[in-house]
Amino acid sequence: MPFCEEIPREPSRQKQLCAVTVSRQKFITQSKNGHTGVYMDHLEKHRQAGEIVRKVVEESKEHINEGVKLLDIATFIEGKIAEYGAEIAFPVNISLNEIAAHYTPPAQDETVVEKGDYVTVDIGCHIEGYIADTAYTVKAGEPDDDLIMASREGLEAALSVIRAGITTGEIGKAIEKVITAHGFCPIENLTGHGLSQYSIHASPSIPNFDDGSTVRLREGDIVAVEPFATTGAGKVVDDDKVYIFSFVAPRPLRLEPARKLMYHIQNTYPQLPFAERWVVKDKKGEFLLRLLLKNGTLFPYHVLKEKTGAPVTQAEHSIIVTEEGCEIFT
Repeated sequence: MPFCEEIPREPSRQKQLCAVTVSRQKFITQSKNGHTGVYMDHLEKHRQAGEIVRKVVEESKEHINEGVKLLDIATFIEGKIAEYGAEIAFPVNISLNEIAAHYTPPAQDETVVEKGDYVTVDIGCHIEGYIADTAYTVKAGEPDDDLIMASREGLEAALSVIRAGITTGEIGKAIEKVITAHGFCPIENLTGHGLSQYSIHASPSIPNFDDGSTVRLREGDIVAVEPFATTGAGKVVDDDKVYIFSFVAPRPLRLEPARKLMYHIQNTYPQLPFAERWVVKDKKGEFLLRLLLKNGTLFPYHVLKEKTGAPVTQAEHSIIVTEEGCEIFT
């Protein structure tokens, strides 16, 4: 899930994408902030989440067919995450065509996939707050085209250069070079991001173009890299629609039903984002949710769409930065 395609994990393919995959023993001998054992446990939880999200990705692709409701796809994906023993890190994003991010179907959504639609699915799950985040795009009823390959190959290019010490600007340059070589534009105001416990959007940001950033990745950093490619202008803008929220703080409310909803959200989703459909099912509930948004109880993740209405594709993996490369764990 960005901040503003599944690559196979077979050993031979992973070596192609990463300069080196560090052994787990190396992390044991190199302490992170003086707490090696705790850090190793955290890495294992990220990896466990990654194993689960990888299975869900493969199974979800079979459900993206012409005529299928987005709501049914979302229900399937989120159900599988729970079935495999993880928790949802953020509501599954299912974006069609010019929608780049933050669309998750509301409870009464009747939108269906149509032949030729670009369908982007962004999935995240966690084990005790340690997150795995991944995304892919398919074209419904049609083979992958050049726009899909541009974001996918942009991701491969980024992963091939990542290592401890590289600047985030250099990563963006690698992504931009591939996407523009295909004749498309990277989305400049969407970035990859760090992952920390119960935090989807931690530092550092990973740009999708050469922004000149001199921020350097460090060994042990955990980040999500997610190139976006478009035939349009390479910018996204906020849509009026909002279906994903996060809790900010309790605020005074006059209406008792609104207070009850606020306390339910505070107790159930205190840290990670939640979907409108998880907490309200009708117009009255939607009204109460908007009251919470208006008084600052909630933060909105507006649906993001390409500025010119052009289609967008995405590819994403979560990684652990190593001395000479990276470990892909999604």
